[in-house]
Amino acid sequence: MKRLLAIPLTVLATGCLTPPPPPAAPYRAVGTEPFWNLLIDERDITFIQPDAQPIRQPTPKVIVGIAGEIYQTPRIGVNIVHAPGCSDGMSDRVYPDKVQVTVDGRQFNGCGGL
Repeated sequence: MKRLLAIPLTVLATGCLTPPPPPAAPYRAVGTEPFWNLLIDERDITFIQPDAQPIRQPTPKVIVGIAGEIYQTPRIGVNIVHAPGCSDGMSDRVYPDKVQVTVDGRQFNGCGGL
């Protein structure tokens, strides 16, 4: 009899649990002169330039700054500033963020958030 009671209670309890939230969408940023792309997802930060090997580092814990988020790995540093009106200079697209990326000591400026 105790077994019969335990099964409905277990089913009832698991029915009340909320499913985990979906993973956050990847964050994307772009820049020109020179062209580059940045992708931040839950696992990696990936910096891509044409004709070069992508540079990938594990995504560190985010630092929430006054103006936006900061990510720092041994090779890639990312500073995201929430400042609407950033333009990539190549299209009519306007981005919600200004993005500064440092890769192996070289600095790249661009836009992100779409």
